[in-house]
Amino acid sequence: MSAQIHAIAVPKWGIEMIEGTLNAWNRELGDEIGTGEEILELESDKIVNMLEAGGKGVLRRKLAEPGETLQVGELLGVIADASVEESEIDTFVANWQATESAKAGPAASKPAPPAPRPETPRRTAEHAQESTARVRVSPVVRRLAAELGVDLSQLKGSGRSGRITKEDVEAVAATGSTPDANPETEPASANPSTEAPMTGMRRTIARRMQSAKQTIPHFYLTVDLPLAGLQAMRARLNADEQARRVSVNDLLIWCIARALKAVPEVNVQCVDDDHVLQFEHADIAVGVATDRGLITPVVRAAQSKSPGEIAENMAELSAKAREGGLTMDEISGGTFTLSNLGMMDVREFTAIINPPQGAILAAGKSEHRVIVDDGEMRIVELMTVTLSCDHRVIDGAVAARFLQSLTHQVQQLG
Repeated sequence: MSAQIHAIAVPKWGIEMIEGTLNAWNRELGDEIGTGEEILELESDKIVNMLEAGGKGVLRRKLAEPGETLQVGELLGVIADASVEESEIDTFVANWQATESAKAGPAASKPAPPAPRPETPRRTAEHAQESTARVRVSPVVRRLAAELGVDLSQLKGSGRSGRITKEDVEAVAATGSTPDANPETEPASANPSTEAPMTGMRRTIARRMQSAKQTIPHFYLTVDLPLAGLQAMRARLNADEQARRVSVNDLLIWCIARALKAVPEVNVQCVDDDHVLQFEHADIAVGVATDRGLITPVVRAAQSKSPGEIAENMAELSAKAREGGLTMDEISGGTFTLSNLGMMDVREFTAIINPPQGAILAAGKSEHRVIVDDGEMRIVELMTVTLSCDHRVIDGAVAARFLQSLTHQVQQLG
């Protein structure tokens, strides 16, 4: 690789990262770029990060457009010195694509076709821009089309802004005919719809939750938590107008942390079929709903924090989650998860475990209910919670002891 040519490729920011979605370019073709300068916004594994340039020069190529998703290692663009010929960049791109294709496995090991010899460097750049404008397709789909013998120039894309998708290519290869993504007329019974591609975050959630439900043997235990003591403590804490206001959710996190210390067998991660990690600290992941999907920032060592400190921590994490500003460290490594839909008037639900954690608690809304106590009817405030457990690492009796401890923690707050 020429020292004057620098690749802009999808990095591997985490162990589980396999792809990234380009959200936006920060710089334009022809801009001078310095080493370490932020050049684009990339979304992966529920977070958005800025990608920095690994070298200096001029932004000479953009090989992906906003909205495209590429695998780790694939080329997003090229930075090169102004003196580098277009033909050198063509060769660099072709060789890079061939190398990444080989890494993908036998099905994608065919090298990319060599770049055509340009009449002049200027003509090569113009031709590349014309081709990109004519056929909107990611490098992954382009390689698939080459393998299946599909002519992309004759294909109408069904994706956003006419983008050609993997499904478009596979449909043509299977039928031998080109589907019309924009038919002149539709059957009278057709139901109009709008297609939107999954974001990188949405794909990550889908992949992880599908895998969790298919591979983890879930079982569920449900109890009603009496909230009289918790609400009394909350009222005392919030009487101080100078302090951070504490929510029911903040106190629930505080109680969960103490229950995990009392029953540490629930504070676990299932690494694989042979190993279980049991943790000293209660690092509690808490579900936060955002416009981009559910994300679970982690309250570290919650057992050592006061309710006020947890409230402060959650306020900061929730704000960063909604702004897309969480770091990988802030969403990784949780040992237990709390998902609370009570504020959306959900009374009771079950949640899917967030692997590799061993359990997740689903909390519904608090409400006043009539119960019979020692033959007498009375009204109490209750919250229904359901514990989902991984039966590979947590037994029913252990899970029951955890819920007993949680109930005790909540009751003794009064």
